[in-house]
Amino acid sequence: MRCWALLWFAMFLPATAFAQLQPFAATYSATLDLLIDLPVEARRTLTRSPSGVWYFSSEAKSAFASQSESSTLALEPHGWAPKNYKFARSVFGRKRQISISFDPERQSITTVAKQEPWTQPYEQGVQDKLSYQLQLREDLMAGKSDLSYRIADGGKIKTYRFVRSGRETLTTPAGTFECERLQLQRSADQQQTILWMAPELDYLTVRLLRIDQSGREHFLNLKAVEREE
Repeated sequence: MRCWALLWFAMFLPATAFAQLQPFAATYSATLDLLIDLPVEARRTLTRSPSGVWYFSSEAKSAFASQSESSTLALEPHGWAPKNYKFARSVFGRKRQISISFDPERQSITTVAKQEPWTQPYEQGVQDKLSYQLQLREDLMAGKSDLSYRIADGGKIKTYRFVRSGRETLTTPAGTFECERLQLQRSADQQQTILWMAPELDYLTVRLLRIDQSGREHFLNLKAVEREE
């Protein structure tokens, strides 16, 4: 009887009770991929409001350019569920902005770019270009073998698949970490993306390397991290 009572109680726990990730702020040295690579400092933060809404953001700035992404999310029993995604880039005063809203009730995803909206069908479990990073961390902590994600990107839903390729110890300004090495696989993608994620930091990204079609390397390297205990 007691086991059934505990199971019944667990079914009605709020979604946030399933959270493993904690709010954090991480600072990185990085390059901003423009016509030329600009060295920048990047910052990623995950925060949670008193009402239970989560906010994940990524920002990078230099004297001549800036780029920011943000995702407003809910943590549901099946995982992270994005509600709104925003992207903004400014290069020498020229600006580009994109927003994506997710509406599971109306079964639609609406993208707005250059002030022109278009709508596509919603998919259960769909992620945005930031939220999948949180889901990837959750799945790594849970020991899942399938690391595939459907991402709303550019009016389409694309599949990102990560493959484990061993462990490696990295030394960064934030410290030395044993990392899980993962490679991103995307269909018809000519570039290479490798991530190093540290189990002791709940699989936070410690380093990212992207090699584009021309062979140029773009990186992200952890400088400091603050986590809420």
